[in-house]
Amino acid sequence: MFSPSPKWKRTFTWSILLAIVILCIIEQLLLPTTILITLAICCMYNVYIEFMTIAIFIAPGKPKKSIDSKEWKSHFSTFESLSTHIQSYQQEHAAPLIVFIHGWRSSSASVQGRAEWFVAKGWHVVICELPGHGKSSGIPRWNALTAAKHMQYHVKRLDEIIEPAHVSQVFYYGHSMGGYICTRLACDPDNTPYGRPLSGLILESPLMLYSKILDEIRQRLKIPPLLHTSHLRRVFRDVRAMHPSITSQSLEQFDIPLWGVPSVPTLCLQAMTDLRLGREHYDATVEAMSSSGHLTHHLIESMGHSGAKTNVERESHIQGWLETFDSILLT
Repeated sequence: MFSPSPKWKRTFTWSILLAIVILCIIEQLLLPTTILITLAICCMYNVYIEFMTIAIFIAPGKPKKSIDSKEWKSHFSTFESLSTHIQSYQQEHAAPLIVFIHGWRSSSASVQGRAEWFVAKGWHVVICELPGHGKSSGIPRWNALTAAKHMQYHVKRLDEIIEPAHVSQVFYYGHSMGGYICTRLACDPDNTPYGRPLSGLILESPLMLYSKILDEIRQRLKIPPLLHTSHLRRVFRDVRAMHPSITSQSLEQFDIPLWGVPSVPTLCLQAMTDLRLGREHYDATVEAMSSSGHLTHHLIESMGHSGAKTNVERESHIQGWLETFDSILLT
């Protein structure tokens, strides 16, 4: 017997009811036509709203290829029946470790150039591929909360990849969506690799205002403003079903500062001309973090939002920032 997947069940149910009502109108059955038309409008409204609720949890699409190199080892770690692909480059000596999380619709290969800059400095490097990206398993309804939950699980178990005795310090590096996830990870001191304090965080053109992304998706779906409130109510219904700890229906909880403000030294490098996210996310980050005294930030004219496997200006800023740390390996 046919059974729709959970995410389609409500849409399917309302569609069946709509079909029944339309059949009754055609055959002039059961109820007066005016009542049936009213029921048909109600069903059409709910079919539309449920469909738009499904559409808001946009999937990343066809995965991009991961790093294909013998120098990079692949590891697969399972959490909640889903496999996450993690690639590592391990030095033969004790060294700092930097954990990369790439951006939306990217993969480990997207940050390979950035990662290999650290490899050349003598660092261990780990790249975690987000759910549905690279070789990682997809999730039924993609959302940043679920992605962060998976990343939290895996970074806490990096001692299965690189032995604790070989790691002197731990840093995170997040690009775009990866910056959003890394910010969340950096605000969870009880869930760090090797159970030791995080030394620092690097954010490159980070996404920090998830509400703006939701607005962008709604505009792309052409959801009428009149329906935004009812649509958002159903989006939160589904979010709460996946994450019961979410009790508020405010979008601000998914934006910095409520999303999290790291209490570790943070370097934010922003593309001067960011054709994907613009300047809003960067400006919000600077406003939220400047008073903490932990933030160093730069606008880089020679860098775009994505691409830029190497960038002299970006690497110079990273070098200068790392030199402020004691005992950091910068060969």
